[in-house]
Amino acid sequence: MIINATNIGQRLTGIERYSLSLSLYFLEHWNYPFQLFINKRALSHFEKIKNKRKIKVVNESISPDYGFRGHLLRLLWSNKLGLQNPKELIFNASQLEGCLLHKNQIITVHDVIPLIFRHRYKKQYLYFRYMLPVVMRDSARILTGSHHTKHLIMKFYKIPEKKIVVIPYGISDFLLNQTPRRDKQSYILYVGRLSPEKNVEGLMKAFEILIDRHSLELRLRITGDERKLNFAINENIRDKIEFVGYPRDDRLKELYRNALLLVFPSLYEGFGFPPLEAMACGCPVVVSKVASLPEVCGDAAYYVDPHDIEGIAEGIYKVLADGTLRQSLIEKGLERAQFFSWEKSAREHIKVFEEVINGV
Repeated sequence: MIINATNIGQRLTGIERYSLSLSLYFLEHWNYPFQLFINKRALSHFEKIKNKRKIKVVNESISPDYGFRGHLLRLLWSNKLGLQNPKELIFNASQLEGCLLHKNQIITVHDVIPLIFRHRYKKQYLYFRYMLPVVMRDSARILTGSHHTKHLIMKFYKIPEKKIVVIPYGISDFLLNQTPRRDKQSYILYVGRLSPEKNVEGLMKAFEILIDRHSLELRLRITGDERKLNFAINENIRDKIEFVGYPRDDRLKELYRNALLLVFPSLYEGFGFPPLEAMACGCPVVVSKVASLPEVCGDAAYYVDPHDIEGIAEGIYKVLADGTLRQSLIEKGLERAQFFSWEKSAREHIKVFEEVINGV
């Protein structure tokens, strides 16, 4: 069997963390003979693995760190891999590595963002519209992290329900079993990409309302690079917003632990890692009541309409001001986070692999 985890880069997005977490578990706990392919830029994530015989390292040019060029080269490389190994079962850990001419594959489809936001993802739309349906039609199984995404796959691609397996993702070990901090610092937090569907502009507008209306001494910390924004920040709040770059694991954990709350007003999510990560660190969360988020967060989040800027502002203020609500969200969040583990997720993946290998 071949596991294609070449979508892991140096900097980990949610999908890359998925691929890495599963890969590490497979290497350490699954005895079945397989080869794990990674690109050279991902090597640092595998330093603690003692037995590296199953790891095959390929050129770094296919890394997601190189943006669209890396994605395109990785797609071409993945299809070459499929042609060179016609009889091997291949697990492609994200939808962007689908093999067009290889029927014996399992692929994870994390989301269908380019179909929903077509005008923002013109290049990826072509792949999702014309190539991915061929890949899914010929795949042995299609995996995804939420029932919401499963239903969208069925809706857009007319894939039979029995072919799609929902396996919830996990929370990284470094975030679990944290002791909530009582001396929270005066900032609210956003973690995630700065792409338009994440609604960061809506968050900033809500933050401005919050500051003006309630005269709060409060900062908004945002992960990522400000230069990736497609809008200008209002000067009224410019000095209250801090971009913290792409924090490493320890720094990310401290950002969660010290925040008054996490705000995640996304317009669409295929799963949604940051709210669960925040919950694991004892940080209450305000999230959108759309897509997969209610399914993932359950009753452990305060929900808002991402299109209602006033509602987002009031939701944030309510969680900040209502101590009983805050404590309830913290307790429910810590409990909710325990349902999601990479060990459990990896075992479910292995179960699917073995079913396909054994012809079940």
